[in-house]
Amino acid sequence: MAIDISTKRLRLACGAALLALATTGAHAQSDVKALGANAAGPAVDLPAKTIGVLQLNAQAEVAFRIAEGARQAATHLGWKTVTCDSLGDPRRMASCADSFLAQGVDAIVTVAIEPGPVTAQLRRAREAGVPWVTMGGGTTPSELVTAQYAPLETEMSDLLHAYLLDRLPERDDPDPEIAISTFSQVWAGKQRSDDLYADLEGTGVTVVDEHVSDLANQIADARQSVTSQLTAYPEVDALLGTANYTVPVMGQLVAQRFGGADYPERPLIVGYLDDLVNLEAVRRGQVDAIATMRLDAPSYVAIDQLAQHFARGHELDPDAYLSGKEVYGIDLTEAALITRDKLPPEGAYVQPADDFVAFFEAKWNAEFGVGG
Repeated sequence: MAIDISTKRLRLACGAALLALATTGAHAQSDVKALGANAAGPAVDLPAKTIGVLQLNAQAEVAFRIAEGARQAATHLGWKTVTCDSLGDPRRMASCADSFLAQGVDAIVTVAIEPGPVTAQLRRAREAGVPWVTMGGGTTPSELVTAQYAPLETEMSDLLHAYLLDRLPERDDPDPEIAISTFSQVWAGKQRSDDLYADLEGTGVTVVDEHVSDLANQIADARQSVTSQLTAYPEVDALLGTANYTVPVMGQLVAQRFGGADYPERPLIVGYLDDLVNLEAVRRGQVDAIATMRLDAPSYVAIDQLAQHFARGHELDPDAYLSGKEVYGIDLTEAALITRDKLPPEGAYVQPADDFVAFFEAKWNAEFGVGG
């Protein structure tokens, strides 16, 4: 069956054009700082606060980066942070939140923690007037969550799926098959996999296997599941990892099995997020493409919104991240597709068009007098 990729090619071209526009429109460092200072509210004293940071699983580099973004931003404001890593275990999520509330934290920020396992703690936080903010990865909507600052996953997935469909014909397989590893038990992961199935509809591409990752045992589970997929489907045309930590594992195992061959002599390997290990896998030619965005940008938005709340009594703006252009004057949600010819320098992450860290630090210096 022929693959209908015309629409996907158009979407990829549009995405590339938008990325080019974003890069072309990037502000110089001095301009970003000026924008930050101009976005500041009237000078006001910022009270000392303690923020609880509830981590999903720090084994995942991107989850660590999201939590670290919140910690760095809070520290810049002179606030104290306490962190608890749930290690992907729902029981630990609840016990971490219980510990925060017992310690009397002033706010709780979480890295993609689903409301279900912490419903009781969410209710207690609301009763105590403790804001609860989700960052970095979307979760199931809940009225108990004060605000959620997470990307629209389709901004990344549309870029990735268009690339996948554009390159699959190079395998000369009339009925292409792909295997995926997902983390659909998390809202963000489900959005990525749901969008994949929607984008594959009518293309003739079949998902022959979908593995749901064990969040508490990420790397070992990825090795076992990818090995099983390659064994069960030795002619599979592509592997796609919606969870960032599965991507380098796919690249390593495919390189071993196919003697280091390049695509199309081996399956196409694609996935998400610019973890350094993922970028290195692209650099070595073991992974073909990753879709990414700076997921620590929502962390800075979360801390800024909490600062406005505690210093001015403002309600948290639930649209502050996705509508950053209107709220702050800079785009915080740009997505990028990274291939071997578009890599950042070795050891560096993909940089945003606008330096949001410099923006917020200038903003906070102007309104709170912190950071000089």
